[in-house]
Amino acid sequence: MICLIGIDGSGKTTHARKIISHLQQSGDKCRYVWFGTPYFLSYPFMIICRTLGLTEIHRLPNKVICSEHQYYRNKPVALIWPWIQFLDLALFVFLQVYVSLLLEFTVVCDRFVYDILVEIMADINDTKLYEKLVGRLILRLKPRSTVVFFLDVNEKTALIRKQDIPNVRYLTCRRNNYCLISRDLNILTADAERPFNCVQKHLVGQIDGMTSE
Repeated sequence: MICLIGIDGSGKTTHARKIISHLQQSGDKCRYVWFGTPYFLSYPFMIICRTLGLTEIHRLPNKVICSEHQYYRNKPVALIWPWIQFLDLALFVFLQVYVSLLLEFTVVCDRFVYDILVEIMADINDTKLYEKLVGRLILRLKPRSTVVFFLDVNEKTALIRKQDIPNVRYLTCRRNNYCLISRDLNILTADAERPFNCVQKHLVGQIDGMTSE
């Protein structure tokens, strides 16, 4: 399993597609998974939080509407939210990842549990969540045979690349969280500011090196 993580605009989707193409040329049976936030139990909870005024709606100049959770403003909500997300994640990971691995696919994930964890950390304003019980349980959903790459890109660059991001502050908070967990969890980091072909060559080289060992 190969995961690409990072803030919006870091190039995860394009690189994931290219990696799949490379692996298929080598004869691997691959499956692409876009790992969005699961909304099984979370959706009704989010509706309640929006009713409570804990969700800020951003209407961007390009008419795109996006939301930002501010669950840190309510302590009980901040305590409950990570656990609801964990339950949703457990089901989503099993259906989208473990079943594919059992069928002997190489799974290439565009976002994964790390990205959801970063979002939760921002939602409840807790940069140490990954060290707490619920954070550790979320991380343990990762299959053992997983290679993770953090595509790091400057917030201003990401804001130019993506047109559905509220502001630089939104990205800065999340990028700081990615840098934190990547450093503490020894996640491989790629400089996504570099030209696309250079980054892709670096990723493919790392993957080929690991699969040949």
